[in-house]
Amino acid sequence: MAGRFEDPSSPSLRAPRRLSPDLILLNGKVFTANPANRYVQAVAIAGDRILAVGTTQEIARLADTHTERIDLAGRVVIPGINDAHFHHTPDPRATVLSFRSMEPSWDEVLDSLASTVKEAPKGDWILGIHGISVVNDPRATRFELDRIAPDHPVRLNAYFGHGSVLNSKAIAALEMSEEEPDPFGGCCERVPGTRRISGKFFGYAQWPHWRRLACQASDEEAIESAQQLAQEAIRFGVTSMQNMSLMATGRYVRALERAKLPLRIRVIRFPATGAAARDLSQAHDLPEQPQRGARVAVSGTKWLLDGTPLERRAALRSEYRDREGWSGQLYLPEPEMRAMIHESLESNDPLLVHAVGDRTAELFLGAMESEAKHVDWPSRRVRVEHGDGLLPDLVPLARDLGVIVVQNPSHFVFKDIFAARYGEPFDYSPARSLVEAGIPFALGSDGPLNPFLNLMFAVLHPSRPSEALTREQAVEAYTRGSAYAEFQEQEKGEIAPGKLADLAVLSQDIFTLPVPDLPRTESLLTVVGGEIVYQSGTIQRPAERGAAPRSRGPS
Repeated sequence: MAGRFEDPSSPSLRAPRRLSPDLILLNGKVFTANPANRYVQAVAIAGDRILAVGTTQEIARLADTHTERIDLAGRVVIPGINDAHFHHTPDPRATVLSFRSMEPSWDEVLDSLASTVKEAPKGDWILGIHGISVVNDPRATRFELDRIAPDHPVRLNAYFGHGSVLNSKAIAALEMSEEEPDPFGGCCERVPGTRRISGKFFGYAQWPHWRRLACQASDEEAIESAQQLAQEAIRFGVTSMQNMSLMATGRYVRALERAKLPLRIRVIRFPATGAAARDLSQAHDLPEQPQRGARVAVSGTKWLLDGTPLERRAALRSEYRDREGWSGQLYLPEPEMRAMIHESLESNDPLLVHAVGDRTAELFLGAMESEAKHVDWPSRRVRVEHGDGLLPDLVPLARDLGVIVVQNPSHFVFKDIFAARYGEPFDYSPARSLVEAGIPFALGSDGPLNPFLNLMFAVLHPSRPSEALTREQAVEAYTRGSAYAEFQEQEKGEIAPGKLADLAVLSQDIFTLPVPDLPRTESLLTVVGGEIVYQSGTIQRPAERGAAPRSRGPS
């Protein structure tokens, strides 16, 4: 698979052929995400590319009679947000449980289910999203769900993705047995003293029911779900997403292509495991390299090495402070880490790993280091998703290996839980120190899509304020950093000549407004490949073309 890894030094930028722009944005505060020239006033776009950036006067002089011009009136423009870590899996139509918060108690779950079964037709799926308290509640079993919903298949997922509860009807509908064996790297919780499953699943034991339920979604449902996601994304100025779906890769890609989405999607394979090994069938199914500027591309394979501290399954080098004798769980042990490294090297397909605990990070970096004499690791851009356990003693090796950390700022809110799990003070969940150490750093949501909510968490870092990013660092991580994390920094991630014209005009100045106001930010105008794919109506598209604008905003 030659060409899977693009040489970042190759001259892949081509300026658009047209010498006059199709669209110019004037009188703005344009954040380019280029540290050498962070702010300009205006942008010119020709075709699907940025033609030029500069002062309002400089860009206005490029216009001719066919050029559309938009007066930004001082508004902020940023490169399109590139969400580097997202999970979208279409489900079949179902009734969704409603809770007052993201952390319902088990009793609240049962109360909501009792109300829902009265309205939902028998046999219809009922789905719900629960939190940490349900995952850790021993009462949360299929038998309690069966008592209230014997005639409906019910699936409850943790909002952080690590801990599911199914009732007996769902287990049967998804072709799982009463004594379902633990898959490699997964755990089916058992009724004490028996082999009967309790209905609670962790790690790779969640993959069978996730994937089988996704298979029940019709093509139309999958397309509609993708279109809904895209519309939400462009409203926030998200122009690229790197998605790890539980739907079979081939079918998911076909749904995206049929959906004709207004943004770019990188599909990252997220394979399951079997009874005794990882399932390599998807990992080996490598499509042809996508065309330059393609809206849908497939590259990379992600593996889950451990859990998270929320359910105490992140693998630590020490015991959890609030569970004596327990230090978490490696879903895939060191020999598997070495194997996936070799597979990535042989296939030339990018490798991504979920690694949260410091024991996991140490073992994985050690496996990479053992091959260091034979591999130019920085050029491979191996990604560590989350990277909470990259403690100070591991940072130098991670930097030397060129590891990219993709962090999710919404995870920074669990300060009290982290203190209970790790003790205080703790060095987990680094951000600023990684950037300052020179480790490539990107951001993804892995939860609520709103990037400006995540920007708020990134610049506050509630768990460790000393690790908070500046606003500029956070936006650069969400744009230029995310592009680098998918080998696309020559194509996007900055507002610069020759790059794809993916950008967003924002409703407020995210660089100066009070931090608590950041989540209320939306895009007023979203551009993907030079095409305006979203506009709120607030921005007036031009009354006339070719008129000389007056200068406003920073130079």
